[in-house]
Amino acid sequence: MRPYQVLISQALSEANPEYTLAALSGTTLAHGGVTSYLIDGKNYTGYVWSDPYEGQHDLIQRSWHMNPLSDPASTNITCNNKGITVPGTFHASVTAGSSIRSTWVTPDGFGWPHTLGPVVAYMASCGEDCTTITDTSTLKWFKIAEEGLRDGYAIGEEDGWFQNDLWENRRTEYWNVTVPKDLKPGRYMIRHEIIMLELNPVQFYPDCAHLEVAGEGTLVPSDEYLVQFPGGYKLTGKWFKGTRSCLIDTDCDADPGIAVSGKVRGDLTTKVRTYTGLLHTFVP
Repeated sequence: MRPYQVLISQALSEANPEYTLAALSGTTLAHGGVTSYLIDGKNYTGYVWSDPYEGQHDLIQRSWHMNPLSDPASTNITCNNKGITVPGTFHASVTAGSSIRSTWVTPDGFGWPHTLGPVVAYMASCGEDCTTITDTSTLKWFKIAEEGLRDGYAIGEEDGWFQNDLWENRRTEYWNVTVPKDLKPGRYMIRHEIIMLELNPVQFYPDCAHLEVAGEGTLVPSDEYLVQFPGGYKLTGKWFKGTRSCLIDTDCDADPGIAVSGKVRGDLTTKVRTYTGLLHTFVP
């Protein structure tokens, strides 16, 4: 167990004897978020949750915390805990059609610590300026990418998820997504999110950053592609009230993956499909 996990688990076990170091090791205490971005060939350092907010400045990323969110109705679900701007925040320039690379690590520098669940990315128009927005729940988001459950796998099989590829840098350290090539230029917020399905309750790890999109595009998503957070996710049914054994035994509800390759099933749903910027077509 890593040092920060020991400290937290000791505090939890003092409050509740049922929580033990062995039970908590490598599960709920090993979390993280997006720590850096590579955008149009330029590196952008992310917010450091363990450092004082007052000492951080000149970042494209909003503040976040390593711990997960479990309530999709919380206002924190949009851009993580607080999700506020730092002094000197700005927009990273990106050309429509180019890729954005996000890197996840834990607070001590290890790779992502979980394996089961989708990885998604959204964008939202900010109008004139993302840096002045204080209430991110008013934004309307469109999904630009997702890695859902792979064909031929059950929910509890780690190799069925891209999230597992990120696990401790097993296969990759980052995720690339493409800005829709026909997207109208302007200022947008990007929201990366990992959803961890292994534990009860389900865990959400969102992170937001500011972009300025350039290009010759003229398209913007229509209403059927837009969703707000909170409001985009709904948790119901026995799967999300179940246990880890329910997941492993695969005797629960169907795939709770989100709107990709037709997998809009189970108890975790979103009201929006993936927007590619190409003639407003749906991704099947």
